[in-house]
Amino acid sequence: MPARKVVERMTVEKVYGIDWNDRYGAFAFTHAYVVAEIAERLLKDEKAELYLNNRMGHIVVSETKNDRTFADIKVVRADSCDLTDEEIEQLDFPVLKIAMPKGLFRMYYPLAMKTDMPWEHRPWYEGYSDCYRLALEYYHKVLGIKVRAIITPEKYTSQALTYARTNLFLQNFASCGFEQVMFPEAGDVMLMKAGVGFNDGPDHIAIYLGDDKMLHHNRECLSVIQPYTPKWRLKTVMVLRHTSKMR
Repeated sequence: MPARKVVERMTVEKVYGIDWNDRYGAFAFTHAYVVAEIAERLLKDEKAELYLNNRMGHIVVSETKNDRTFADIKVVRADSCDLTDEEIEQLDFPVLKIAMPKGLFRMYYPLAMKTDMPWEHRPWYEGYSDCYRLALEYYHKVLGIKVRAIITPEKYTSQALTYARTNLFLQNFASCGFEQVMFPEAGDVMLMKAGVGFNDGPDHIAIYLGDDKMLHHNRECLSVIQPYTPKWRLKTVMVLRHTSKMR
C-alpha cells in the first residue's frame, strides 16, 4: 500500500485583520478604486515604478516613494502572486505583489510588523483593526493604561442602524474609567459622530495627541495622524479623560 502523502499546513493567526503564518503576513487588498487605478497604469506601462501612499487615511497610487509610503508595488510575470522563498527572506517592507498577465494580487507584510505595527497605515478590518481597537492598544502600549475591552457584535458599525438604540460608547465609557471633560489634553479620547450609521450619538473614536493633532482609524481607510481641524471639532461629541490621568 503506497504511503500517504503528508501535507504540511502553516498555522495562521489573524492580527490587525492580517493573516500571519510563521514567515509573513498576507492581506486581501479590497480597495477597488485603487486596484482600478493600478490596472490602468500597468496597461500603459507594466514596468512603471509605483507605490501606495497614505494621504489623510486614503490610499493613493504614486510614482514617488516618501515618508507617507506604506507599501511598494511589485509587478512580476508569473502565474501566481504567492511569495517566493527569496522574496520572503527579503521582505522588510509591505508590498502589494501583482502577477501578470492574469492580474492576481495580494498584500504582504514582514513578520516583524505582527508585534510592532506602526500607529499609522494600518488596514481597516472591523473587530481586529479599527478605531476602537487602535485606541485600546494606544492606551495600553503608550499610556500604560489597560482599558477594559467591550465585546462588540459582529459587523457592529456596518449594521449601525440595527443597534442605533444601543450606543456602546455612551453606555460604557464611565464603567471603563473615563470621565467627560471640556478641553482635550494629550492622550484624551474624543468620541465623534463620523456618519457611519447611527441615528444619534458617537460612532467613532480618536486619540488627541496634543498640538492640534489626532490619531484615528476611519472606516475603510488607513489609520492616520492628522490635524484636529474645525471639521473634526464639529464632529466631536464628547472628550473623555481616564481617571488615572486626573490624579
